[in-house]
Amino acid sequence: MNNSIFKTLELENNHILEIRDESRKIGEDAYVVIMGARMEIRVQQTLFAVKEVSDTQFADIRQTLGDNIFYEYKSERNMIMAKDKDQVFDAIVDTFLTNMVPYISKPIFPEKKVLKEYREKIEKKNLYR
Repeated sequence: MNNSIFKTLELENNHILEIRDESRKIGEDAYVVIMGARMEIRVQQTLFAVKEVSDTQFADIRQTLGDNIFYEYKSERNMIMAKDKDQVFDAIVDTFLTNMVPYISKPIFPEKKVLKEYREKIEKKNLYR
């Protein structure tokens, strides 16, 4: 497995997005072409600009999620011939940069992501009570 950093972007919300080539060979001359994207979000009180959270709420969020969460995205194409691998990978990256990066670059995105993860963990915890 390759799993090398292809590109690192500093987004307008001051977070760093890593784009990785996670492609792997699956045959003599064929690949699964995989683009992985990852952004670390530090769980800190200054994140909450739109939806204010109390100190008690923040403490619970931090206890539930920990110090950091990650936004992760993967896109795969299967059975790509070796000669086409780089071109297919570049096309996947271009599509991601065009369609997703404007959204995850927004200043509100890290706040929304943290609150969504928190809500999902609480719902899951309540489900198993």
